[in-house]
Amino acid sequence: MSTTATIEETQCIFCHSPSSDIAITENGFNGVRCAQCNLIYISPRPSEDDVRRLYTEDHVALYADAQLNFDEFNRMEAAETLAIVQKYKRGGSMLELGPGGGSFLTEARGLGYEPYAIELNPIEAEWINRNLEIVCETEPLDPNSFDGKQFDVIYHRDVLSHLSDPIGLFSEINRALKRDGILVFETGNIADVSAKYMKYFSQFSYPDHLFFFGEKSLMMLLQRAGFKLVKIYRKNILPELLLQKLLWQFKDRLKDRSVIDKMKQDKQVNTAAVGMTFKRRLRLWYRYSRHYLVKLGKLLPKTHRPLKLIVVASKA
Repeated sequence: MSTTATIEETQCIFCHSPSSDIAITENGFNGVRCAQCNLIYISPRPSEDDVRRLYTEDHVALYADAQLNFDEFNRMEAAETLAIVQKYKRGGSMLELGPGGGSFLTEARGLGYEPYAIELNPIEAEWINRNLEIVCETEPLDPNSFDGKQFDVIYHRDVLSHLSDPIGLFSEINRALKRDGILVFETGNIADVSAKYMKYFSQFSYPDHLFFFGEKSLMMLLQRAGFKLVKIYRKNILPELLLQKLLWQFKDRLKDRSVIDKMKQDKQVNTAAVGMTFKRRLRLWYRYSRHYLVKLGKLLPKTHRPLKLIVVASKA
């Protein structure tokens, strides 16, 4: 975040009350908790324009490098989520918001879905359009997106916490869904996590993340945007967090600086430079380890623990 960023005071998006109950402090920012709605939000926070610049400045290469060239692993994870999607909607048009490297949509296309994407990161968007041949736009969802097309499924993963206006975007998602369409999204439950477990998070990614929800505030968000809950799938991620905490000191050593610098220079992915180097193989091993620890988490207690949530909703 630029040192010239504009900082603005905020309040709870549901009850519009300020709070001084600090739940999280990181990188000079405070996440405060609304006593009534149990929503954690940064206050004060960067302006919406400054948050948007996170996806358009040089360090977008870091985001792109974190997503690309792990197709086998990413598609394996996508297949598990798509098995849930297929319970409610088999085939049809699917829009993903923030698809990263596009592995989820690639797997969905193989199952008969017609894929579309909105990706603000220009490097990843170029990759999706050119290499995956999936129609990808680079502006936030609005009535002009894809010439006003409506979708059978709209999906996003780990996007919710980044939104400057969650109610506004979810309302726009509602508009962009067909009458019998479904919304599926993945997020965490940090606002529900007991204080004794918060120490196991290696980072909260402030100020990239603006909100942390729990199940109560998620239900409020769905209701305000005209949705009704269909089902929530829950997985305990505490084993994954413990592994991440153990290896956190090594994370920067596994970044391929030459690949990242090349992305910065070219403003696109150099497919010849992106390969399975030793560092990338270690990162892939780490991702597989995390994946199977999350599968183990299905069997562990969930109340007040850190969870991965997969939320399925339909129009009210």
